[in-house]
Amino acid sequence: MNHVLATSDKRPSERFEFWQEIVCRKYVSASACTDVRGDEFRGSLVSREIGPLVAAELEAPLHFWSRTPQHVRADGEDVFIASLVQEGEGELTQFGRRAHVRAGDLVLYDTAAPFDYTLKARTQLIKIPRRILEAKLERPRDFLAVPIDRGDPLSPVLGELLTRVLTRDELAQGDSPVARRLSGAIVDLVVSIFDLRREASPDLPTSPAFDRIKRFVRANMDSPDLTPETLASAGAISVRTLNRLFGVMQTTPMRWVWSERLEASRAALVQGQVRSVTEAAFAHGFSDVAHFSHSFKRAYGMSPRRLLKR
Repeated sequence: MNHVLATSDKRPSERFEFWQEIVCRKYVSASACTDVRGDEFRGSLVSREIGPLVAAELEAPLHFWSRTPQHVRADGEDVFIASLVQEGEGELTQFGRRAHVRAGDLVLYDTAAPFDYTLKARTQLIKIPRRILEAKLERPRDFLAVPIDRGDPLSPVLGELLTRVLTRDELAQGDSPVARRLSGAIVDLVVSIFDLRREASPDLPTSPAFDRIKRFVRANMDSPDLTPETLASAGAISVRTLNRLFGVMQTTPMRWVWSERLEASRAALVQGQVRSVTEAAFAHGFSDVAHFSHSFKRAYGMSPRRLLKR
């Protein structure tokens, strides 16, 4: 059964307030603002559980959706969301990347970290638990806020499947065997889209040089001397080529290293590999614990100390 939330049956003066208070908390907690007058704001969210996934279709006029560190701390939701735009456009920002998406484009974001998503669109959404996507897709983080454009041959198939799932009750009954198989098919299709992009597109870092750089960084995470020069040397490329390689990911070498350090420290805290915040910081190349804690909280919405206590 679908869960339907819409502003159509609300008083004009209450529509956007309803959207802020109910809809923006129902799917993933975030704040919203808009320049559209309350009596002109018409939005809807239709969602359905499909095994461990939640599929949805959201339609709304221009509004600004922001998940802040406070939201991350408050709900602790830890899923990836794939957004397949059907009509309109939007702009997603996360981890310093910015993706402008139009009709037919697919983009991925992570609820374990803050993001901003400006939308004037009808878009299909899929909540995928972290453990499920990470088990099938290598390094989902590489694709966060990186748009897969409408030319992808599998995106229309995904859109059609989601449309059928959201409109045909017999296809998705909660956690039924059919629903579980469908959820697996949906995840496999999403993973295939990203794998196809990784294999076929020259503007993603799939080169042997990048593989060497990744291995070098992960083997030397505790070193404070990871510089563009050492990374270029590890990849057997020039610094100029290094910068171009990371430019296609809409980031820089040092911003990527910083992100890798934070992600590795988060994993160490979650998995109980360290006994203190100080150990987590020093083991991953941070020499200033206070700066590490501030950066960690800004990236993941909670302090490393709080995560360690969890």
